[in-house]
Amino acid sequence: PGQVTDTPLKGIRKVIADRMMNSLATSAQLTYTATAPAAGLLALRKRLKGSSDPELSGVTIGDLVGYATVKTLAKHPVVNAHLSDNTLRTFAHVHLGMAVDTPRGLLVPTLRFADTLTLREFSVQTKELAQAAIGGSISPDLLGGATFTVSNLGSFGIESFTPLLNVPQVAILGVDAIFPRVVVNPDGTVGAEQRIGFSLTADHRVIDGADAARYLRDLVAAVTDIDLTVLG
Repeated sequence: PGQVTDTPLKGIRKVIADRMMNSLATSAQLTYTATAPAAGLLALRKRLKGSSDPELSGVTIGDLVGYATVKTLAKHPVVNAHLSDNTLRTFAHVHLGMAVDTPRGLLVPTLRFADTLTLREFSVQTKELAQAAIGGSISPDLLGGATFTVSNLGSFGIESFTPLLNVPQVAILGVDAIFPRVVVNPDGTVGAEQRIGFSLTADHRVIDGADAARYLRDLVAAVTDIDLTVLG
């Protein structure tokens, strides 16, 4: 076979492997997909980028989507939940797990009480957590306790993927890239529209298809009207 390299799984890589296998073995995972118009996201991002306030100018598309995700979770407690020992535990607040690519492997720091934050606070704190995870200074206490997780692969140009549950969480959202999609205009002409994709993986033991669809429907609405979502 020519030259080969064998690398035993160990450390964080071994932990990730074990958790992913446990996730698939202990839950009934099903993924639902939807897309939303991205014009509002792109327009708001452009306005914020032009701000003289460095914290506001640093707000990204990912921040806006994450903020809309959290606001939508408040309306769907069954999605913001844990399932353990046949007991469903729902939470009054959203503790958002954020999948972060680090030199040591995938880490998921938790943004505590994400539903109580302003967009500015959300953006600043998510960046601080991500940098701490990448730099290896993240507190172990912040690598657990999430009630829902977001995995964003949009910056890699991924159009759709199937994120795996971070058990005992019962749902995880995959955020895809913004791509031009064919659209039929009201006058019957065909055009193109920038749209962003979402992939929601849910545990079918407690989240029925209609429940997942309702969450995605409301998320699409929140992203479509992102200005109102931020104000609300």
